Amino acid sequence: MAQMVLVPAIVTTASVLPFAAELASQLERNDAIELDLAAVTDADVSFLQLVCAARRQAEHDGKTLRLAHPVHAELTALLERAGFLTDIPSADQTFWFHGDLPR
Repeated sequence: MAQMVLVPAIVTTASVLPFAAELASQLERNDAIELDLAAVTDADVSFLQLVCAARRQAEHDGKTLRLAHPVHAELTALLERAGFLTDIPSADQTFWFHGDLPR
């Protein structure tokens, strides 16, 4: 069973470090992590970079990092602005959206 990690409401450059430390700690202790993004109201590219790096590290270590639910509209807009949705690989589409891209 995956360990649920609640992502804070604000994950920006100014506030990402505590969440990064929590995520790293959870990845050390657990084989599977599920991120709950429901509370996220303010995020920037540092959040996306952290999640991508954690996902790659988890894969490298033979662990799993996934999202509890597909990203909501605000995070979809952030992914779009940051260029993550341009020619998105199917694995990334599955990770962020659990399948189909939103319309």
